[in-house]
Amino acid sequence: MKKIILIATVFTLTYATAFAQRGPQREASTPEQRAERITERISEQLELTEAQKEQIYKINLENAQKRQTEMEAMRAERETKRAEMQQSMKAQNEQIEAVLTPEQKAKWSELKESNREKGQQMRSRDNERKRSIHRKGGNRGSRGTGPSGSK
Repeated sequence: MKKIILIATVFTLTYATAFAQRGPQREASTPEQRAERITERISEQLELTEAQKEQIYKINLENAQKRQTEMEAMRAERETKRAEMQQSMKAQNEQIEAVLTPEQKAKWSELKESNREKGQQMRSRDNERKRSIHRKGGNRGSRGTGPSGSK
């Protein structure tokens, strides 16, 4: 029984890692759907009995639900931190502008807008580069090989 749980855990972790690397390509599935899909894959490879399949499904479902809860909590925390950061930056800008003359305020606004545009251009280039790598199949499996990565 321990071997089955160990194998199920290995398959689950392998699947979770592979799924995470693919990124958001399709609509998110429910924990039940993920557990079912993983269980089916394990069942096909290990020729599980119905009883084993049921037990492994329960294990997979429990873990999928935990991961779902953790991801939602992380997402909420990220949003809270983002809002706090924006508020902090707004307060900082108000403090800076209180010190500046009207001419300096105008130039300050221009500098902020210029920096905002540069940031958008950099993000746009970065996104295009990522899309290009994704279309080419990425650089998987190239670590530690070839002229630049040889050991």
